[in-house]
Amino acid sequence: MKTHYRFVQVVNVVTRGQAILDKIWTNMEEVYTPPVTISELGSSDHNMVLLKPKAKNSVDTGCVTRLTVRCMGPKEKATFSMALSAIKWEPLFRLDSCADQYSYYQTVICNLMEVCFPTKIVTRHTADKPWVTDWFRDLVRKRQRAHMSGDLNQANILRNKVNRAASKLTYNFYQTQIAAMHESGSHDWWNNMKTIMGLKTNGKSCMQGLANKTTDGDCG
Repeated sequence: MKTHYRFVQVVNVVTRGQAILDKIWTNMEEVYTPPVTISELGSSDHNMVLLKPKAKNSVDTGCVTRLTVRCMGPKEKATFSMALSAIKWEPLFRLDSCADQYSYYQTVICNLMEVCFPTKIVTRHTADKPWVTDWFRDLVRKRQRAHMSGDLNQANILRNKVNRAASKLTYNFYQTQIAAMHESGSHDWWNNMKTIMGLKTNGKSCMQGLANKTTDGDCG
């Protein structure tokens, strides 16, 4: 086949240790960019090989969006709880009208939230799994940076962390989701299934409440 179809092996970067064990054969080398390796998949000790066509891919693979969200991790929530318990409400009780009391209360709480729950810009992809969180995305980025910089020891440590985190997140998400679906009607059940399979992407998801609890509000 190599001789008849004039196949050539295009992988010229190491894929395991210092050896090129994973190969790609093609007779259309000119239409692809040079192959690169990325971090291992799962528990494999072989790097993945990425070969991209030079021409723009016409297949819709989703898009990247940037959103403004609030940092609401355990540390921020603990800080908010402590600050809330330290507030002196005597000025509120001295106000005569309910409208003034409500306005004062709202101002205090909003100002406290701005301090304890600062906003940040996050990147989301429409093809992301529903269990993916911002923390998990950051962990994957660190693994990729370590791999690309050649720090294989750190890359392996981060790879193991990514694998453990992915297993935990998927288990928690699907266990919670399946339990919730047992209490749903047939219409809601089918909507949930379409969300899991990525068939429902437009409009507000019927699983928003679950996503707020398990995936930092990320349904996509």
